[in-house]
Amino acid sequence: MSVCICGNPRASLEMVMVIFAQTNLIYMRAKTLLATAVLAASLCVSCAQKATVADFVTYAEETDFVKTPKFGQTMEFFQRLERYSPMVNIASFGTSPLGRDLSLVIVDKDGLTAPEDIRRKGRVIILVESCIHAGEPDGKDASMIFVRDMIVGKKDIGLLDDVSFVFVPVFNVDGHENFTALNRINQNGPDELGTRNTSQQLNLNRDFLKADAPEMRAWLKMYNRWLPELFIDVHVTNGADFQYVMTYAIDNMTGNMEPGITRWSQEVYEKQLCSMMEEAGFPIFWYGSFKKYNAPETGFVPDTFDPRYSQGYAAAHNRLGLLIENHIYKPYRQRVEATIEAILASAKILAQNKEQLQEVIAAADAYTSSAASREEPFGFNYRSTDETVIMKDYLSWGRDTTKSDLSGGEWVTHDYTDPITLNIPVYTSFKATSSVKIPKAYILMPQWKNVIELLGLHGVKYTVLEEPAAVEVETYRYIGGKFSSRQSEGRIPVTPDFTVQTETLEYPQGSIYIDMDQPAARLAMWMLEPAAPGSLTYWGFFNVCVQAGNEFWIRPQYMEVKGREMLAKDPQLKAQFEEKLRTDAEFAGNPQAILNFFYQIVRKRSHQNNELHPAWRVM
Repeated sequence: MSVCICGNPRASLEMVMVIFAQTNLIYMRAKTLLATAVLAASLCVSCAQKATVADFVTYAEETDFVKTPKFGQTMEFFQRLERYSPMVNIASFGTSPLGRDLSLVIVDKDGLTAPEDIRRKGRVIILVESCIHAGEPDGKDASMIFVRDMIVGKKDIGLLDDVSFVFVPVFNVDGHENFTALNRINQNGPDELGTRNTSQQLNLNRDFLKADAPEMRAWLKMYNRWLPELFIDVHVTNGADFQYVMTYAIDNMTGNMEPGITRWSQEVYEKQLCSMMEEAGFPIFWYGSFKKYNAPETGFVPDTFDPRYSQGYAAAHNRLGLLIENHIYKPYRQRVEATIEAILASAKILAQNKEQLQEVIAAADAYTSSAASREEPFGFNYRSTDETVIMKDYLSWGRDTTKSDLSGGEWVTHDYTDPITLNIPVYTSFKATSSVKIPKAYILMPQWKNVIELLGLHGVKYTVLEEPAAVEVETYRYIGGKFSSRQSEGRIPVTPDFTVQTETLEYPQGSIYIDMDQPAARLAMWMLEPAAPGSLTYWGFFNVCVQAGNEFWIRPQYMEVKGREMLAKDPQLKAQFEEKLRTDAEFAGNPQAILNFFYQIVRKRSHQNNELHPAWRVM
């Protein structure tokens, strides 16, 4: 027999092995099954509340942060916490393509597991997502330690009066289980990691709008049910070398969020987060790039993100999204510790400013749902400008640039014994290079079932039009596009060319009416506007319209007959044709051009809407 921490007896693995062997189970199978069972039952019921933090050591801590647990070990740890405390509950939000569970860990003071119940208590919700890129596991181990310290160690447990947490410990679970030491070979630990892409070779952090991955479709249902006030997505970045353990991005330098939530994000959340992280010993800096690679003195441009990406997606919902990009060269322990501090600081900020944040979000949703939001154009394709440049201290290293004796190119090396502080220019103003007036509504053609399904996944509300009717709308008609020479995410991205016009068209029965007076209006725009980065047009959903299949099996010579018929029936066309003959000598002297004049009119009339974008704008 073995004993639990309270002294109660518990059957040993060896004893149970004998029992299983006696029932003719194969020894090795019994050993595997029982090892898992005994580990999962590491705390008996009577001793649960006597446990200490020392009884809940994580695998990363056991190995001095050399290793990170696999998915089963991770969820086993959270299951032990679930048995220990009614404040911890595990739920499933879907299944991966390889049949693995997509797990949520919900931490709430009263053990509530529904967002509406939690909000009735007046609490705000923080969603922490880890391993969307499974080779970047910092958030997973940080989440395990954070929950353990709060629930078992009672550290900052008072935060649960005002804040509840939802953790996704491993989002890309199939990629996570593809453990190897060959993944991310330049990353400073742990020694074995999962892969960036899913088992279907999709990058989930490009999939938030198009939702090709089953994991993302499940995630969208979950996210749009919870709509957390703050979404934290934990990554690890490489590239330039610097002193910071953590860099970050919040999409508050563009117009992607309503102005009120944007100001609150900058003036309250971001400002306090930076201050608190510095106090905790982990100063942070924006995630972005230098004007010249590895040369911070040339200037720094923070990165901005559209809703293909995690924090850009949150911004499109008028919610805060924090992208954490820990630095790949920093030791794993430091990266995990910095992530814990960022989660803790975020929770403290939201707890202290809960009522104000709730009011700001409510006002942002109301504004987005009103006609007032349509008075200003909505911008896409933001680019950095020189309008606002601030000087910021930047924690760098001394560096040398030499000619490489390996490649013959320029090689930048850093001296980690020489920490330096540079005062560098940071370009913090951005301007939309394209914009569009927000319509009163969209009318989407009913045959695009896959797009209608996506609208629902994104929380976009719509009604079905029961009767056909004619309506004056603004339309896009495609005149071609530039198709990428390489696939991305299994699709061929396209940059479309189109005309914009107002015309009266009849929509069919069953068409979808998307009233833009709703909180998710911006999501509809990002999806349906052809010029938007990461739009459904960009991802190839409407390629049959962009490159319309106007097959027309009539020889131009038939226009000798049809052309005469058309001129006899249409005086306006006859006047147009005669004018062209008078003013265009080259045309008048070219028989094929004349026949083609009639040919193209007939061809256009026979396929008049093949190139029509299927989402019409009601202005």
